[in-house]
Amino acid sequence: MGQQNYKIFINHYTLFIGNSAFLKQQKEKMVLFPATELKGLIAKITSSTELKDHYFGFETNESLKLYEVLKKQFKLIKAAGGIVFNELGQLLLIKRLGIWDLPKGKIEKGEAQRRAALREVHEECGLHFLGLLDKIDNTYHVYFLKGRWILKKTAWYKMIAWGNNETKPQLEEDITEVRWVDKAFLKQPDFETYDSIKALIEKIEFPKVSKQAHLF
Repeated sequence: MGQQNYKIFINHYTLFIGNSAFLKQQKEKMVLFPATELKGLIAKITSSTELKDHYFGFETNESLKLYEVLKKQFKLIKAAGGIVFNELGQLLLIKRLGIWDLPKGKIEKGEAQRRAALREVHEECGLHFLGLLDKIDNTYHVYFLKGRWILKKTAWYKMIAWGNNETKPQLEEDITEVRWVDKAFLKQPDFETYDSIKALIEKIEFPKVSKQAHLF
C-alpha cells in the first residue's frame, strides 16, 4: 500500500500528516512540527489555548503510524456520504443548522461503506434513484460533543441521481433545506460551509455536459 496522507480539521485548525511531497502540495502556509510533538499540539488545540498559527504539518514516511497516535486521542466515528449530481450537472447540498453541508451519516454496525453512503443520501434528502460511482476521498473532522472529543472519518462517494430529483429534507436531523446548485453558487461570498467540506468540494469536477452525466 502506498503512502497515506491525512488532512485533519480540528475546530479552526488543520493538521497535515504526510511525506514532504504531500506537504509541499498544500496551499496553506503551515508550521512544521516533529512527530513527537503531535500529542502535545492536540492537547493545546483541544484546550482553551488560542494558538497564533492555524496550519500545522508533520512530515513523515510513516503517516499511518502517526495517524494511529492521533486517533487514540479521540473517540472514532466512521461515517459515509455522497457527492451527488443530477442529470443537469448540479450538485446536491443540504442545509443543517444554518450551514451548507453534504449528506452523510454514521455507518451502522456491519454495514458496508457504500451502502451506508446511499442510505444516508436517501434518508437525508428523500432521493430514491441513485447510482453510486467511484469513491472520492476520506475526510477527517474533530469536534466536541456531549463532553468528549470525536474524530469523524467520512468516506465520500460520487453519485448520480436519475429521473425525478424531488427532494425532502430530513427535519428530525435538523436539515431544513435540500438544494441542487451549480458551481457558481459555491463561489458566492455568503456561501458558508465547514472547512472539511470546502476542501472536499474544491476537488470535485462538475460534469460539463448534462446528457453525458452517466458517463462520469
